[in-house]
Amino acid sequence: MRAALGLGLAPFLMAQAQSTFYAAYQDGLDAERQGQWKAAAAAYRRAIELRPASAARVVIYGNNLLNNYSPYTHLARCLLESGDLEGAQAALGKAAHHGEPKGERDALGHALNLKAAAAAAKEPASAPAPAENASKPLPPAAAPQTQPAAPPPAAEGPATVATAPTPSQPEATRPAQKEAPAQAPAPAQASGPTPTTAPATTPTHSPEVQQGAGRARWLAWPIGALLALAGAVLIRRRRHRVLEESSFKDPEQLGPYRIERLLGRGGFASTYLARHTTTKAPVALKLLHPYRHDDPEFLRRFRQEAKLGAMLDHPNLVRLLDPGPETGPPWLAMEYVSGRRLDQVLQEDGPLALPVFLRIALQIAGAMAHAHSLGIVHRDLKPGNVIFDGDQAKVMDFGISRIVDSNTLTTTYAFLGTPRYAAPEAQRKVQVGPAADRYAFGIILFELLAGHPPFDGETPFEILDKHRRDPLPDLSVLRPDLPADLVDLVERLCRKDPDQRPGDDEVLSVLTGLAG
Repeated sequence: MRAALGLGLAPFLMAQAQSTFYAAYQDGLDAERQGQWKAAAAAYRRAIELRPASAARVVIYGNNLLNNYSPYTHLARCLLESGDLEGAQAALGKAAHHGEPKGERDALGHALNLKAAAAAAKEPASAPAPAENASKPLPPAAAPQTQPAAPPPAAEGPATVATAPTPSQPEATRPAQKEAPAQAPAPAQASGPTPTTAPATTPTHSPEVQQGAGRARWLAWPIGALLALAGAVLIRRRRHRVLEESSFKDPEQLGPYRIERLLGRGGFASTYLARHTTTKAPVALKLLHPYRHDDPEFLRRFRQEAKLGAMLDHPNLVRLLDPGPETGPPWLAMEYVSGRRLDQVLQEDGPLALPVFLRIALQIAGAMAHAHSLGIVHRDLKPGNVIFDGDQAKVMDFGISRIVDSNTLTTTYAFLGTPRYAAPEAQRKVQVGPAADRYAFGIILFELLAGHPPFDGETPFEILDKHRRDPLPDLSVLRPDLPADLVDLVERLCRKDPDQRPGDDEVLSVLTGLAG
């Protein structure tokens, strides 16, 4: 029993670790951008504890990917900026061990060497301390302090040199030598003591020049470090740009479709606006990302599900026009709709008036019921997947979203939807049924009426946890104008137990009755 329970909880616990590692890593990136080096280092250490292995691509939640997870390099930079050179060196060693990007490591290593050299250069400057102590018997000669107007440069000189790190050793006796002209201004007395004649006359001739030379020597180190860090940033940006260009090289034509421009990139595919070379009809063409091309099982499922999606034919579904080729780069062509998405409508217009809401809700429910009647589950139903063609709402990606599942992803994170609309069972089951879509539909209805989703949080895991544990907020309090039957329908659609949610026919019946 305990073993079975442990196996049942394993995907959930792994999901928790996966999302928490990403939250910690994101906290580190945010703190690093703001120059909060210690806070960023602590966040990177938390991420490393949860996921010690670096990766060029790692799934964080749903279909979302983190292109470059390199926590040791980021930690090294934060430690370097904080002055912990040994810690930075150790972090760079681990970054090399885990194969993190070499260009960034080399740039940080160069900056680390510069700082180490600067730290080493400070040590000879501390050696003349006995010379300063030897000059301490001179303070009883208070004449320079009582006669500051006679030689103002000499009075300022020792103070400036004493606060500077004095990079050259012969200048360590400068404080004692500069006070001598104030006590014995006669040239014969100044040149009398042979051992001090040369050092005494040289600084008094040009104190500003020597002071500027000392400052220039000490400015060289931070300037060099800044240049090295700037180089590291440029190398990093160039590397990311090269990575994107190599991984997502936009084609000019696929099959009979001539590509015009990129519409967007998702977790597993890029979407382009393209036109059929013969009919000139516009299509939304989805092309699988290159890193998926070497997975035969994924390609098989992609083509299988694309053919199944082409069977769907409903006025409120974005049609799949062409499932793509059997060989070569995997792509599919869908109906192109240029209107606003439902999430944009909600953001720009706010909560919907009841008549508009009922019209849109009925259209989405009709599309959902049609797909479910053919055994097709969306798995990622959300406002961003609903687009408008005039006044007609059309659901996108039915039959496509379930192509990506945990059997084809190299990750322990089983959940593949969008956290804000995720059914509780989707977090612990690889395969979910139509009830998961109806739960997402209920969350969408709540958001359209209230103006915000019922559950939100700072991290994906926090939101998922609320879906499993928290009761749905009382919609009748947020919208007192709503009919009781509508409030009841939304509440039942959002129940935690999938068996307690109403079926598609009942959903359509209630909405149709409310629309009158």
